[in-house]
Amino acid sequence: MRLLALALLLGACSPLAAQAPIAEQWRAVAMEAVPVEFGAEQVGALRFRGGLELLSSDAALGGLSGMEVLEDGRLVAVSDNGAWFEAQIILDDAGALVGLSGMRTALMRDENGAAFGSKEEGDSEALAQLQDGRFAVAFEQRQAILLYDMNRDGPFGAAAQGPPLAGVRGLPANVGLEAMATLANGDLLVGAEGGGAGDTPLWRSSPHEGGGVRSHVRYRAAPGFSLTSLDRLPSGDVIALERFYAPVIGPRARIARFPEAALAGGVIAPEEVARIAPPLVLDNFEAIAAIAMPDGATRLYILSDDNFSSRQRTLFLAFDLAASPE
Repeated sequence: MRLLALALLLGACSPLAAQAPIAEQWRAVAMEAVPVEFGAEQVGALRFRGGLELLSSDAALGGLSGMEVLEDGRLVAVSDNGAWFEAQIILDDAGALVGLSGMRTALMRDENGAAFGSKEEGDSEALAQLQDGRFAVAFEQRQAILLYDMNRDGPFGAAAQGPPLAGVRGLPANVGLEAMATLANGDLLVGAEGGGAGDTPLWRSSPHEGGGVRSHVRYRAAPGFSLTSLDRLPSGDVIALERFYAPVIGPRARIARFPEAALAGGVIAPEEVARIAPPLVLDNFEAIAAIAMPDGATRLYILSDDNFSSRQRTLFLAFDLAASPE
């Protein structure tokens, strides 16, 4: 699913931080990756394979909402503030997650090649790598998809318009486009968050199509949960991440899967893979990425959005997918 390693040297501050001159847009982010305990060796069909809390005094690091993990083990992520992030995943000899190195960031650009001027403009929530190596980014408040050719332009190129999706203008501003994955034939699968209120729409579209694509299938999250991320498993199935949050109860996470054939129409009721709840380590998980490991295992990574809040954390957890839930 992942293509050749991208020539992706990223660096810049968040649009909400002080704007640097263009010549200084590339920069490293000082970051400490502190190991965290999950609280169990296995949950559902997931075997825990390491976890990190990402700590930094740099105000740019935070709000991470979408990610991809490339074949060379690099993490590429986007933030609520319209910024790119990149780091190298470090595994031990047994394949467990033990660190991240070389964290870098850069401002994301709009269709004119300018940095986004506000959080509302640059609220990027989902990321998917296309088969031709470009990245598709979904923006929640704009309800739009933009395409970036990082091989050609690095983080400095202007965005191209992605496929328009019929009906997105009717989505609530803060429960809009949130999840995205590239399917086996190159189609882009896009999902709305749903706000925990029943079924939510999915769109299937070619990134090369010029016309709008109507939602013809809906995703059914667990009661009270919202869809936050999608990716394609090496098997071809689709993996989904769902989030639950209530002020008194706190966060929960659910991971589920469904076959691509379910996208033919109707309502998708996915199979639950795992549900993460206290006393297991938790935060506002918003991104999931799947990749095949050298030993044949299917590795899942999940990433949390701290909303730039001191009361939340940026957690990066690794799991291997077992054959079936326990």
